[in-house]
Amino acid sequence: MTPKESGPVARRRRERAGAVVAAVITAAALTVGLAGCRDVSAKTADRVELCAKIVGKTFTNPFPDDAEKTKRDIRKRADELDEMAKEAPDEKLRQAIESTAEKMRSAEVKGKGTSRTVLGYISEQNDRLKDLRHTCLNRDDYK
Repeated sequence: MTPKESGPVARRRRERAGAVVAAVITAAALTVGLAGCRDVSAKTADRVELCAKIVGKTFTNPFPDDAEKTKRDIRKRADELDEMAKEAPDEKLRQAIESTAEKMRSAEVKGKGTSRTVLGYISEQNDRLKDLRHTCLNRDDYK
């Protein structure tokens, strides 16, 4: 054992050593805490990105020249949504994506020259996106 040093020099060394130990412990705690925040931020970013991609896939041409081609395109996009649902970070979002895909498959496509209003189209899109919009915009789902 070494004898304990006394005096002002020894006291300063102990204070510095204590400060260094405290700084190391604080840095470690902050690193762990920030890693947790980074996980939450990454999850939130992934969720927001996925929601944006999905919304982009759901919009269709309200007055297509070729209704059959548009129907095929919508069904293809619905299949893509089903694949994207597998990437969903949580069950609620996955179900909303699958619900949106199902609504897209059952969407009625009206060709050019048929009776259709812009308000009717917007209403259809709004109904199609209802579950997804609620899930993607609910801030409690990002915790």
